[in-house]
Amino acid sequence: MQRHERRLLGKAAISVEGRISIKQTPDRGWPRDHARLRLLERAGSLQWVGTQAGPHIGGTFATWAITDQGRARLGDLEPEDSGPLTMR
Repeated sequence: MQRHERRLLGKAAISVEGRISIKQTPDRGWPRDHARLRLLERAGSLQWVGTQAGPHIGGTFATWAITDQGRARLGDLEPEDSGPLTMR
C-alpha cells in the first residue's frame, strides 16, 4: 500500500464517524487528495458519502466513509511494512 493510501485510510479509520472530507478550493477545483480518495473508492476501501456545504460561505466538502474492506487493508499491514502511521 502506498504511503498516501495508508495516510488517507488511517485518517478515516481514526475519525469518530469513520469518515474523511476534503475542502474544494476557491476556484472550484479539488486538492490532489481528491483523486487519491476516488481511487480508494473504486478499489472498495472507501464509500462515497457526498458533497456538503461547510459552515463557511463558499466552502464545499467532499466526504467518504471507510469500508470494512478499507479497515481490513489497514489491519493487514505488518508493522515493519507500514512504519508508523502519521497524520498530517
